[in-house]
Amino acid sequence: MTTTDASAQHSCTAAVRTAYERYLRAFLDGDLAAVEALVRFPLAYIGAGETRLLDRFPVSPQALRERKQWHTTVNADYEVSLVAPDKAHVILRSAERVRADGSLIETVAAFYAFTRTAEGWKLFALSDIVIPARD
Repeated sequence: MTTTDASAQHSCTAAVRTAYERYLRAFLDGDLAAVEALVRFPLAYIGAGETRLLDRFPVSPQALRERKQWHTTVNADYEVSLVAPDKAHVILRSAERVRADGSLIETVAAFYAFTRTAEGWKLFALSDIVIPARD
């Protein structure tokens, strides 16, 4: 890889990381409109044994917050794993959703695929795993 190639790769990786962090911030803020502005629809959602193409984000962060008494997410361990000129992968190895008192609700992990658009990098596929805390 030439210095120019390495610089371009670093620049793309940083842009994807910024896009993911904007998504994560919007999700944590419960701002569904901001989340959806960062998605290229249809969104491929990979669930347990099925893949669906969605015209809306599969969950309302605000409804999730209310239903689970979710206060925030901590210990998010994520990485932009690889970037090509028009596609990138982000791995969220794990993160913990907690209540206001800090007690654990669940641990989550996810895989995200981003695509480069005229408006910047946008999420177009995701798969998540949610493991409830043991009581």
